[in-house]
Amino acid sequence: MGAKVWKRESNERKPARAVSPFSFIHSFRICFGFRISDFGFFLLLAVSTLAADPAPLRITFLPPPMEGTLSLGIYDGAGKLVRVLAREAREKDFTIGLNGLITAWDGRDDAGKVAPAGTYSARGFSVGTIAVEGVAYHCNDWMQDDESPRIRRVLSLELRPSGRLAVWAEGADGQPQLVRCDQAGEFAGEIPAEPQVSAQAIGATAPEPAPTAKFAVIADGKVVLREAGTDRPLDLPDLVKPLDASLGRDGVWVVDQVGNHVEVKEYSVPGGEFLRRLTIDPAEPAPRRIFASRTSELIFLIEEKPGLQRVRGLALEAAPAAPGEAGKASEPPTSTWKTVLNKTILASGSFPEVAGQLGRILPFIPREKFTASLLPNPLLQEALSTVSVTIGFGPTGSFIKALDGLPLRRITEAPHLKWAVIGQEGSGKQLTIFQGDGAVVEEFRAHKLANMMAFDAGELEWNPAAK
Repeated sequence: MGAKVWKRESNERKPARAVSPFSFIHSFRICFGFRISDFGFFLLLAVSTLAADPAPLRITFLPPPMEGTLSLGIYDGAGKLVRVLAREAREKDFTIGLNGLITAWDGRDDAGKVAPAGTYSARGFSVGTIAVEGVAYHCNDWMQDDESPRIRRVLSLELRPSGRLAVWAEGADGQPQLVRCDQAGEFAGEIPAEPQVSAQAIGATAPEPAPTAKFAVIADGKVVLREAGTDRPLDLPDLVKPLDASLGRDGVWVVDQVGNHVEVKEYSVPGGEFLRRLTIDPAEPAPRRIFASRTSELIFLIEEKPGLQRVRGLALEAAPAAPGEAGKASEPPTSTWKTVLNKTILASGSFPEVAGQLGRILPFIPREKFTASLLPNPLLQEALSTVSVTIGFGPTGSFIKALDGLPLRRITEAPHLKWAVIGQEGSGKQLTIFQGDGAVVEEFRAHKLANMMAFDAGELEWNPAAK
């Protein structure tokens, strides 16, 4: 809306006139721009708004006599959780009154909708020390500790002059990221993304080298040497369907799709002579991308098969033998390579995908719920003695919750979780938890689950129509 422009009245004196009892209404209309009937409409609207938002219901309760956090929920007459009022709260998070801790319920559910009129109850749990410890990472060799990058898929690599690797990857959040590691794959910090890098779509390769650099690409089904914006196709023998190429120290390396298997070959540049072949076991993941060092006989491969991606670094260990007798055509023998980097990522978008990859002799069987014995509450004779618990997860991590949905104890703050399961192993005195974000599977153990005490905060009569 545009600002209203007020015109200044003339300084000329006007004849005096009688003041009408309603002249203030006229002035009100002039100043504020609406009629008295409009005022009635807005008054009605204000009253309606107040009626839609009645005063919150005050709740006073005595917390159980134990150290811990408090989780408090509002339940309807059928025992269904309507609203989580407190989640792992401390006493300082409430108002402290003469008769206990004080909080309030505004009559809305967790979705923000006004609850229907009726009788509700407020109850919860005091949760003491429940020990949760991290045990292991599964399905992703890039994950070594909490500081490691959560890489879901490697897109490309670059061997920097410093000898370190720059890894262009897709993170657990689906966004691109650059991470730095040594040639053995040990994480050495995240590289701040350059603007043109962070703007690239997932699935794209890393940014091309500077225009002055020389590098090899695949264009129109051929290996092309690109330099200063100029493309020069290379005439390389016996190529069938080149998938990727990389310029190395002595020549150009090519990943070639030959029928139902993949071969890795090196050719001289510019002569195009076939130098060596890297043997690929058909049962192993097939190479899809290749990155060669410009200073040594070192190559890196991104290899894939359904449900698995592997990144390998290979260093030349033994060069091929000398060619055969003069005048006889002979194919260069296969070279011997030493593995210097081997990192595997297994698909982990759901528990069934990883159930057999958790290092168990017997399969891990998730359970829907567990019954935990509670500590007796001396302030409440009829307090619950047991509670059924399960695992929950959301945008802010995973947590143990009552079967009715009330969160009790946070496990992790890992974002982007896709699933979480809970089960019992060994003597049954501890719970085992697995969770996954599509990049890695984390394993935890929880002990002392019975270190909880129930409490009751009374019944509430809720009437949203009350003035």
